[in-house]
Amino acid sequence: MEFKYRYNIKPSDIWQVRMYYAYASYLAVVNLTCIVASVVLIVTQWRTAGPVFKTLMLIFLSLFLVIQPLVIYLTSIPQAKANDEEIELIFNDRGMTVRTDGREETIEWKGIISLTVRPTLVIVYTDASHGYILTNRILKGTRKDFLDFARSRRKSAS
Repeated sequence: MEFKYRYNIKPSDIWQVRMYYAYASYLAVVNLTCIVASVVLIVTQWRTAGPVFKTLMLIFLSLFLVIQPLVIYLTSIPQAKANDEEIELIFNDRGMTVRTDGREETIEWKGIISLTVRPTLVIVYTDASHGYILTNRILKGTRKDFLDFARSRRKSAS
């Protein structure tokens, strides 16, 4: 069996990874606490607050629901442009072959240290800080079959 994916990284792909990190780490505790605190403030203080305080409460809430995701997206654009070459990933019984910019590298299954699975993407990590993003846009209808295949190959390589 073989899975072949050919794609270019888009800012939205990087944005998804960074948003999952923002809401799946210690930063998530801060983000969620601030969101809850701002909603509680708005609900309890809205009627008695003056226009300046109302504006500040809305800005505080929008920092985490609008501004932070927007800033993350805007900073993802140059990162995607810096990695604008087409990537081809081929997964087979031997491992993963990466083709990009005229180069090719094969990584055996034992060299793939982890698969991070989120609802809208899969990241295939080849070391602690480098991985390949496979969003549902890239995986299309092969997501479940690919995950079953990759998990079984990683397990047998261990």
